[in-house]
Formats: sequence, structure tokens, C-alpha cells
Amino acid sequence: MPPEESPEAKFDRLKKQLQDSILRDYPNPERKGCPDDAVLKELAERPLDQAVEDDPHWHHVTHCSECYREFLTFNNAFRREVKAKRARAGWTLAAGLVVVALGLIFAVRQGWFSSQRPQNAELAYVKQTVDIPSMTRSAEAGGDSKPPIVIPRKPVDLTLQLPIASPVGPYEFQLLREKQPVVSASGTAVLQNGTTSFSVRVDLSNLAPGMYEMSVRKVGWDWGYYPVEVRAD
Repeated sequence: MPPEESPEAKFDRLKKQLQDSILRDYPNPERKGCPDDAVLKELAERPLDQAVEDDPHWHHVTHCSECYREFLTFNNAFRREVKAKRARAGWTLAAGLVVVALGLIFAVRQGWFSSQRPQNAELAYVKQTVDIPSMTRSAEAGGDSKPPIVIPRKPVDLTLQLPIASPVGPYEFQLLREKQPVVSASGTAVLQNGTTSFSVRVDLSNLAPGMYEMSVRKVGWDWGYYPVEVRAD
């Protein structure tokens, strides 16, 4: 049993049968009443949704083998040209997309879309080491006569060196004013060369210059307090 014919294949078969019938059954070697090539070309290039049934020229073409043959020649040439234009448009679009993609890759590699912050984020922070020789409990903080620790009013990468024999592990850092924390951070203390220390990055650029209190503790332990002066440049 032959395979079932698809609708597209059936349409193509019937169209070819109709074309062969016109080419065979309507000979007009004397070319009586035939329109010129311009009319045939116009018919061949008409949009598919434009009706031609009531056009007398179309009626002649479909009843004149010679005109229909020329019509098919013009129509095939027109369809090839349309297909070529679509292919060229597709290649043009693809080439444009490639150019845009390459441009974006170049722009990203050049850093054009990056923010205006320094390329090396480390340069935005001032490194400072603070030595904490002993923990001062809150109750003793008011009587502490030690000079304040001076920290610049800018982004600071602080390394806090803890007293001897301080345990390693998680630590908390706060900067307070009027007993209220205005900056908080945390870090993990490690032992290096006999010194336990941890680092925090804090941005103090939005704080008002003046006196503050720094509090430090191992998580779960009591806070230690130290006077701090945030100093503008």
C-alpha cells in the first residue's frame, strides 16, 4: 500500500497537472491577443493575496500556452530573487549580530561597563593595625586614661591584634557613639607568629569626625571597650 500523500505533496501534484494542461491545451503560435512582457512580468510578481481572477490579462494567460510559459519564466525568476534577498537579509542580520557581540566582548574586556571605582578594590581601603594589649571591661571604660586610637574617616581595613593568649575563633567589632553602635563587623581570629588577630573592613567615610568607642569581643564573651577618635583628613 503506497504511503498516504501529504497535503503539500497533493497540492504540488495538482498544480503541476494544471500547469501542464495549460501549456499543452491552449496553443497560440500566432500570439493572437497576447499582452506584452511588461504585463506578464507584472502578473508574475503580484502578491499572492491580490486577486487576479477578474483580470482579463490573467484570463488570457491561463488560456494561452505561449503566454503562460513566459509567465512561469518570469514567476520563477521573481521567486528566486525573493529567496536570494531573504538570504542576503539573513546574512546581513547575522553579520550585524556578530559585530555587536564582538563589540560587547571588547567593551567588557576593556572595562567600559564597570563602575568608576578603582580597578583594584584594595586601593579603596586604608590598612591599619590596632594593638589591643588588654581587654577593658565596660565598667572600667570610663576610667581608662589611655589615649584614643586614631582611625581615619575613610574606608579602613583594620587588623585587630588581640592580647596575648587570646583564643582564636569568631569575633565581633563595633564602633559606638553615645552607647549606640554605628558600625558593626565580624571576623575570624587566627594565630600567626604568636599573635592572635582578626581583620574587618569598615567604611567610616560617612561618620562625623569626633570621639567614639570601639568594642571588641569573642562571640559569646563580654565586650571590651576602647576610646577611638575618627579623624578627618
